[in-house]
This record gives sequence, structure tokens and C-alpha cells, in this order.
Amino acid sequence: MQNNITIELMSNNKTKLSLEIDGKIISVEFDHIDVDLDDYFQALKTLLVGATFTESQFEHWIIDEAEVIGEYLQNNK
Repeated sequence: MQNNITIELMSNNKTKLSLEIDGKIISVEFDHIDVDLDDYFQALKTLLVGATFTESQFEHWIIDEAEVIGEYLQNNK
């Protein structure tokens, strides 16, 4: 079974993010199309926590990724 994440800009000026995993679909819908990065990030969290991860797992992943990005930026000044 294939898992998919989709972003749909709907004709009614809405944005919909969906995650299909293990035969179920989890969606987050915004009532506008100019979604900012913070909204996308919160939507991603909602999708992943709704699918299988705990909030704690998600937050630890973010912290780990922030450290990797910080190291990259420090080494590439």
C-alpha cells in the first residue's frame, strides 16, 4: 500500500493538505490559498500525529532536525 501526501489548491479558494496512510485519509483544510509556512508546519504536525506519531515524537524530530540545520549553517558560513 502506498502512502501519499497531497496539497490541493481548490477552486473555492481553499487549500487542503491530505495524508493517505494505511488506507485512511487525514486532511487539514484552510479557507484561503495564501497559506504561510507556519500554517503548513502546523498542518504537517496534525497529519503526522493523526497518522501514527505522538506529539512528543514529532517534537523530538523537529529538535533533532533543527540541530542538524544549525550545524550545517555553522559549518557553511
